[in-house]
Amino acid sequence: MDNSWDYANQREYVKRVEEGMPPVIISAAITGTNQKSGNPAVPVSAEEQADEALAVFEAGAAIVHFHARQAHDPVQFAHDTDRYAEINELIRAKVPMLVDNSQGVFDLPSEGTGLVGTAHYVVPQAEAEPDIMALNPGPMTFRGGAAYTGGGDSPSKVFLSTFDDAEQAANRLRENGVKPQVFIYHPGHLDILDYLISRNALDKPYFLQLVFGQQSGISTSMEGFNYTIRNLPEDSIFQTCALGLEAVQVNTMAILAGGHVRTGLEDCLDYQRGQLAESNVQLVDRIARLANDLGRRVATVDEAKEMLGIS
Repeated sequence: MDNSWDYANQREYVKRVEEGMPPVIISAAITGTNQKSGNPAVPVSAEEQADEALAVFEAGAAIVHFHARQAHDPVQFAHDTDRYAEINELIRAKVPMLVDNSQGVFDLPSEGTGLVGTAHYVVPQAEAEPDIMALNPGPMTFRGGAAYTGGGDSPSKVFLSTFDDAEQAANRLRENGVKPQVFIYHPGHLDILDYLISRNALDKPYFLQLVFGQQSGISTSMEGFNYTIRNLPEDSIFQTCALGLEAVQVNTMAILAGGHVRTGLEDCLDYQRGQLAESNVQLVDRIARLANDLGRRVATVDEAKEMLGIS
């Protein structure tokens, strides 16, 4: 059975349920931009991230996604190829899972330009040889302020990427043998996705990360979820994540609809309202349990590779 179909077609859905849906690919997003100040369980050093990769793999995750930190100060982010390559190597020495790197950003100069709070998506670590890498196809804007930063004040911020930027990033990933995971934060990104496909910049199946609950993005409602999967292109395999406590609801929708799931401390620091998550493993365990209870077993690494077209 094909692993990709028209997810919104009710007849196809009934057929898939009767015949058995494919196993669920679980990605563990173990770090993100979060710090130990928000939850002491967040792994920030390279060694902690490698140990965490092994732990989530044993819990059922086939993919580990992380944001690199600087060796001398793990609070600070790193976007350079060498640092990502170092951490990729540490993870692969411990565990045979798919390694997924975050896309880099750099702040544009603001003095005298009017570009205060503006950053640009880049792919400097494409040569670090991850199996998968995030590809953010277009602009996003964030409110800033204490609610966003976790304390203090900051201006609102825009992350920029043009149609040409997205195409160049996709081509660079292909040249380095890396599977792009195209992030869809809002409906406009579906248009950029169509453009990349029309330009033959992506290989089938298209691996899509649907992000819900992000500022200026898709809501975490069922209507937001259904609208998005109704408008996915053919030959797509989608995965969902959501920010905050809504993550488990959105991921349950994905399991029921035939999609795949991302979970982890990057997306939510809490297990329940008022209760910090003990670890990334606790979050992966919950998704694995939900998937099995809903009739979909958890995919192995080899099955994830086959479904995503990764050799």
